[in-house]
Amino acid sequence: MLTPILRPAAMPVAALMLAACGSGAPARDIATDSASTAAAEAPGDAGSGAAHVVTVTTMDYAFEAPAKIPAGLTTFQLVNNGPSLHHVQLVKLEDGKTADDFMAALKSGGHPPRWASMAGGPNPREGRSAASTTLMVEPGNYAMICFIPTADGVPHVMKGMVRPLTVTGPKPSPGEEPAADVVMKLVDFDFQLSQPLKAGQQMLRVENHGPQPHELAIVRLKSGKDPIDFAEWGMKPVGPAPGTVYGGVSGIMPGAHAWVALDLPPGDYALLCFVPEGKDGKPHFEHGMAKRVTVS
Repeated sequence: MLTPILRPAAMPVAALMLAACGSGAPARDIATDSASTAAAEAPGDAGSGAAHVVTVTTMDYAFEAPAKIPAGLTTFQLVNNGPSLHHVQLVKLEDGKTADDFMAALKSGGHPPRWASMAGGPNPREGRSAASTTLMVEPGNYAMICFIPTADGVPHVMKGMVRPLTVTGPKPSPGEEPAADVVMKLVDFDFQLSQPLKAGQQMLRVENHGPQPHELAIVRLKSGKDPIDFAEWGMKPVGPAPGTVYGGVSGIMPGAHAWVALDLPPGDYALLCFVPEGKDGKPHFEHGMAKRVTVS
């Protein structure tokens, strides 16, 4: 959620994410590299039928998480000890680059590096509840980032909310994937559902069919509020929130997909994407990627 923060104080962040949008890196389809269903706490063989479960605890402004995890299908459980909202945006770092290189690029404000790409992660749930998102992680160096802004518009990453992550082992072999109750396609600029979301527990498969990165933030709207109300509040969270966040998937590249475990009460919801458009830099919700749906 809130992957870029498009305001002058944070333009280096937005510029880096725009680089990922237009980097020309080959699209990766998680379906071709998937491993196994979400299951045990202990890491296992990615093709053995047991997925890895990684707990990430967030607070203002730090991550508590393993420094290394094995490659494969991985369920990231986000536990937010707040008090602010936090998410996990994994950024894949190529060419031997590190999280320190990533931060140096953010702070320099120069030409955005083309060795960084969005690799997904869990968008937040409210308060101290946990969000669960499953995705394929390949071997390599990553930066774990929170781009959600404070009330003054400064993204948490610029307050030190970054943590390196190393993914070890061979590239995972194909295997069984989690079964999905609903499939959502992310396109320029819409959320296309195979069937309506329903109240209660369900597994949502999120697929990026667009030509640039997209994300999904799920928000239960307060009475009388619209998706754009929460989108605008999210860019600078001052005052009471116009809704309650229920997780989602942070930015993923074209061709990638992920799974979100949901438990939704009935109500009106917003589906939002905050990733910047590759041409004009405006967040995708300003291009219409802000959809209202009813869950019953």
